[in-house]
Amino acid sequence: MAKKALALILALLTILPLAVACAETNVGTDDTTAPEATIAPSGTDAVTEPVETELKSATLPDDLDFKGETVTILSRDAAFVSDELWVDDQNGSMVNDAIYKRNEKVMQQLGVNLESIKLTGDAYLVSTELRNAASSGETYFDIAANSTYSTIMYTSENIFLDLTDCEYLDLDAIYWSQGYNESASIGNSQYLATGAIALSLYRLMFITFYNKNLLQAAQYENLYTVVDEGRWTLDYQIQLAKDLYKDADGSGTVSEGDTVGFASSSLSYIDPYWSSCDLTILGKDADNLLVFSLDIEKMSNVVDKLIVLFNESNAWFDTSSGDDGKQTAMSNLFTSGTVGTATMRLGSVETEQFVTMQDEYGIIPMPKYDENQENYHTFLHDQFTSIGITSVLAKDTERVQMLGAVLEAMALESYKSVVPTYYEVALKGRYLEDSDSWRMLDMIYENVKVDAGVLYTKNIESVHQSPRDMVLNGRNTVASMMKKISTRVQNVLLPKLLDNLLALEK
Repeated sequence: MAKKALALILALLTILPLAVACAETNVGTDDTTAPEATIAPSGTDAVTEPVETELKSATLPDDLDFKGETVTILSRDAAFVSDELWVDDQNGSMVNDAIYKRNEKVMQQLGVNLESIKLTGDAYLVSTELRNAASSGETYFDIAANSTYSTIMYTSENIFLDLTDCEYLDLDAIYWSQGYNESASIGNSQYLATGAIALSLYRLMFITFYNKNLLQAAQYENLYTVVDEGRWTLDYQIQLAKDLYKDADGSGTVSEGDTVGFASSSLSYIDPYWSSCDLTILGKDADNLLVFSLDIEKMSNVVDKLIVLFNESNAWFDTSSGDDGKQTAMSNLFTSGTVGTATMRLGSVETEQFVTMQDEYGIIPMPKYDENQENYHTFLHDQFTSIGITSVLAKDTERVQMLGAVLEAMALESYKSVVPTYYEVALKGRYLEDSDSWRMLDMIYENVKVDAGVLYTKNIESVHQSPRDMVLNGRNTVASMMKKISTRVQNVLLPKLLDNLLALEK
């Protein structure tokens, strides 16, 4: 791949992937030198590590030295996130070693010692520690990194410091997600950030996997062409699911061993259609304040189509418990060779099931609402990581500035070395087998959509989760449900959330 093309991809990786709306963005690549990677044959590790970009921070002085101060980062020990901020040592894995080298470089550059504390358990453990610290005024950590879903909902409890007060932190830089900034910021303040520093942004994107062997055997048209021509829609996905179904045991119902055209799971696996169908719950006004923006009629139409897809198209609907259980069940099912298309998170390609899969597979975006929709949009599983500084340190201004410098340096070095390694080498070089999948992967990255209504969902009666039971039960109750919820959100919940968030600025 040419150097110029790679530079553009890297620029897009952090600005466009999290764009709230896919507006044109001038990313600029004149001040970067793109990484170059020699892509090895599938299944091998014989690759050349990418060369780092020459991009520098506009806010970090070259002579910063914090004299051996220790910075403690609290995070979670869970699938797809446990290694993104800290690994104990090099182990020969390219991504692991890139993260280790990033941290070593940051420590040398700033004269700090990084320390990691990882909590094992549900995603609320880190949030609980943050709230306890804010309540007691005492803490054993400086920076907290956690699932966005289970963290941002507590922002109004004054558990984080305003990151815009950190002089060394350049949130406008390419290595911080501008789309996330737009969604997560309120008024003139922002308490959490994410970007290249968090590999979970990439690993937790929902996409469509398809079995190339199975579709070719059925003489089905090339799905890459369908995507390129703008025909990959919900209606197309429904028809494909019906066309590919084969009742292996003659039972008359979908059962183990049948060939299905579509497979997915419950709960969070239904959420991706919010973004893919371009449905927005919360937008922003001219003052950067949240406003209720949901098109209820369109939401009802989407739910109708999803009920057909999941319940009337001979699809396999897995209901395993927990995200990890669903991940394992879906990976096992798809790689068995009896599933035409499946909705899964991109990180699935790192699992043993995919590495050893016999059939060839491809990846494409989630389907559009209809052919009139201009772009494909990608949904991030709400467990992706956001990062903030504990509010307990509010009076220690010098330490807060040091922490801002650490986050800035880690994000920049992630952009320069970790993301290129994961994206260009680990993904494209080892796990994906064809150039069209690489091109689709670029498209998926470039069109991630973050809705503030998903970020702050717990503060507004979990609107984005409401279609889950409807699809599962095959009953569309959008009209009656949203009549109640929308009034309460607009008149009570959203004003309360905004008042509490704006009060933090005073």
